[in-house]
Amino acid sequence: MTLRQVLIIGGIFVAGVAIDRAFVATESTASTKQDDPTSPAAATVASAATKPTAPAGELQQFSSTSGQTKKALEAILNETDPRQRMTDLQSFINTLKPGEYADALKRIRRLPGSSDRDLASRLLISSWVQSDPNGALQFAASNAGYENIAESVFQQEAATGVQGAIDRAMALPNPDLRYQALRGIVSYLADTDPSAALVLAQKAGDFPGNEPLTSLAYREWANIDPAAAAAQAAKDPSGGGWRSPVNQVVRTWAGQDPAAAANWSLSLGDPQTSSRAVSQAVGQWARANLSAATDWVNGLPNGQAHDSASASIAYAIAPTDTQAAVNWANGIADENARNAALQRLSGEVMWRDPTNGAATLQAAGVPPNLIPPPGQGRPPFPRGR
Repeated sequence: MTLRQVLIIGGIFVAGVAIDRAFVATESTASTKQDDPTSPAAATVASAATKPTAPAGELQQFSSTSGQTKKALEAILNETDPRQRMTDLQSFINTLKPGEYADALKRIRRLPGSSDRDLASRLLISSWVQSDPNGALQFAASNAGYENIAESVFQQEAATGVQGAIDRAMALPNPDLRYQALRGIVSYLADTDPSAALVLAQKAGDFPGNEPLTSLAYREWANIDPAAAAAQAAKDPSGGGWRSPVNQVVRTWAGQDPAAAANWSLSLGDPQTSSRAVSQAVGQWARANLSAATDWVNGLPNGQAHDSASASIAYAIAPTDTQAAVNWANGIADENARNAALQRLSGEVMWRDPTNGAATLQAAGVPPNLIPPPGQGRPPFPRGR
């Protein structure tokens, strides 16, 4: 019987119907890579195991506890009281045996609703890593799409020995698994020695298709000491554009103290880097405290930083006040920058309202040649851009 049936039985318990029979949970055959003890992945993961663990995907026999109520995951996640939902979810996870985590995680991953699904996944992985880290790593090594479990495993392992964790992570043959393992170690180091976390991230090299580990290191450092992280980022030539070290730090710093992040951004020597960082800080500031952000921007002298900040204010308020957004964009002194801002605003408005967007934009003062036709608008940039 699958875990889904287990959850249905749990739902019947909730309804008050007594279920007396035990059941066996099984899953499909584990992958050939894991079953073959000569494969590199199996050998690498098994070499560090301290006790035998069930093969990934193979669930042990278990039975429902007489008199115990176990809510189905769907029922738990539909609980409207967040505290009760958290309590019930943790109780459900606490009843899982080592052989049941894999199937439970797969079931959770299929649940609708990203926030609830992600919360349940994080709680389950945290419990799994605490109770059976080698079993969790075996599962991650043998099941594509679950490599992120290695981040939690190695974050915990680094707490008992950083160098040992690094050596073990670097020996993992799967690059996706190795990347996630190193993320865990970088995250751990960033709390106690952020400069060492950055050194490790730089030495680890690139992992195409994944966020640079240096970006993670800078963000974690900025959470602890944004001024120190910013000073280092300003000297780091790696990366570029919105993914530069400076922007990683400023984005994090602005979440804590946008005024400090914005003022520091003004101090940067390179005008492009400075205006981009100012834009980053002001955009976040405007969403948190529009009045304070606009007062700060109005106090800036004319120039590239003022133009970038004005555009950020415009983008921040566009969803709620198109006229005010256009006014801010029209206040940009540089003609090319002004037209670019109006085009971006127009694209976002047309994406939200393809029927009436053009009339709204023209009434606000946007030239017709800067307004895209219906169907050619674009969604807003992610927040913080």
